[in-house]
Amino acid sequence: MVRIMRSHAIAAVLLTFSCVHMRPIHASQPNFLILLADDLGYGDLECFGRGNISTPHVDSLAHDGLKLTQWISTASICTPSRAAMQTGRYPRRFGMTANALPWRVFDTPSQPGGLPENETTIATILKHAGYRTGMSGKWHLGINSKEKMGAHLPPMHGYDDWMGLPFTNMPNCAMGHESKEFCMLMANHTVIEQPTKMQNLTLELTDHAVRFINYSVALEQPFFYLMSYVHVHTPLFASPMFTNVSRGGQFGDNLEELDWSVGQLLSLLDAHGIAENTLVLFTSDNGPFAEEGWDFAGRTGGLKGSKGQTYEGGIRVPGLARWPGRIAHGYVSDALVSTMDIAPTLLSFAGIPTPASVVFDGMDISAVLLKPEETESPHEFLWHYCGENVTAARYKNWKIHFATQIWTSDTKPTPKCVECCPDGPTAFNGKGGTLCDCADKDLIKHNPPLIFNMAVDRNETTPLTPQTLPNFAAIVANVTAALAKHYDSVLPSTDQMHTLPGYGLEPCCDGTPPFALCECDHYIAGKVWP
Repeated sequence: MVRIMRSHAIAAVLLTFSCVHMRPIHASQPNFLILLADDLGYGDLECFGRGNISTPHVDSLAHDGLKLTQWISTASICTPSRAAMQTGRYPRRFGMTANALPWRVFDTPSQPGGLPENETTIATILKHAGYRTGMSGKWHLGINSKEKMGAHLPPMHGYDDWMGLPFTNMPNCAMGHESKEFCMLMANHTVIEQPTKMQNLTLELTDHAVRFINYSVALEQPFFYLMSYVHVHTPLFASPMFTNVSRGGQFGDNLEELDWSVGQLLSLLDAHGIAENTLVLFTSDNGPFAEEGWDFAGRTGGLKGSKGQTYEGGIRVPGLARWPGRIAHGYVSDALVSTMDIAPTLLSFAGIPTPASVVFDGMDISAVLLKPEETESPHEFLWHYCGENVTAARYKNWKIHFATQIWTSDTKPTPKCVECCPDGPTAFNGKGGTLCDCADKDLIKHNPPLIFNMAVDRNETTPLTPQTLPNFAAIVANVTAALAKHYDSVLPSTDQMHTLPGYGLEPCCDGTPPFALCECDHYIAGKVWP
């Protein structure tokens, strides 16, 4: 009961802040607010066609800004996708890919792998240029190394202030049954809640973001903030005020709570008078987790496949951009863009040169955002990795599949889902939770490759042939040559993913394991932790 009362207290503060007069600030450099959903499908928002879930605040970004219909995630699964967003680079370059579960993501909080120290994040570059850098929410890019506790956490990668999950949401974190071994809330290097109380999580993360922005305004300092939502990753969870409220069921409750949080942050920008100096981007880390079942997963909007796959349903995600006075409102762009583009684009808008030591794979899409009606994509090629290898590619409007995954569920008389793999060896007690893998045994090789024209067949239903596509051979030759050149540029790196859990590497609020001692609730709204 105390926990529920606390969540209502936080909500009350957030709901009333916009009534207070705030002094506008004027900065020469823009602020950046990145809103990242977790496992949100291409068809889950009202502005992308969903009819039974209300998302007015997220939808306002489309009405007041730009809707991007071809926003492509660099990877179709959490850890490598997030690594790409942070660095603007293919995660294969720094050892953060793997072909099969459980190694495709970090599977326990005690694995010593993580985002390497020598990889430069967008937060690090902006911080060195004078920005305040903050983050709330899911990290999932490693925690401790064998040599140093906290080696991989956000404060070691350029973030001044972070609060969130160092690991991820998983079956062990089901609301009301949270495990202290897997579910903990951290603030910078300090475990402040173990296990995490999931029903309060979105409220607490939103409160953290509000306080960070408030303080940045008080300091008259430009900020970069990543709001890395845990919604709508399963197991689903919501606060009491967002339980049983959506026509979209429990999944809808989760998404509508996320939308409420977005509304709080957008209203805060307005209240401070800084909306016209703040670029807001909204997207998802990858497509929906279909293997969890129809009632608990998002929708692809008709796209083939889902999370874990290089079909469009796994990698094409909602993309929205708002910047009043800079980005025209109500436009729709079909330009091909990537999550890797965030880093170089923010540097362009901030007038900060790319450090000599950094080589981005992402491109500056500032022109796409500012002049969508006359700007084409800067990408000639995009490489779609399934684990450690490129199994598909984009070449202008052509989508080329060298291999596709084998869908085990389509052979079942009553499958949990279609175009997916719910019954693999890593399924959680037969209740879903697995994904299609990327090893040779999991793939169907295509020679010649499958080619789809994404301008007219984004659902990948009709593969083209040498008979229906006169330049078929030329397209294959161009892509094959470019891919060989790309592979030549990917140098050997330390494998971060195939790392075994280490004793004593688990985060613990009161020292070190055994876990009988790792239980606490030190959360205090607004407190800054070391």
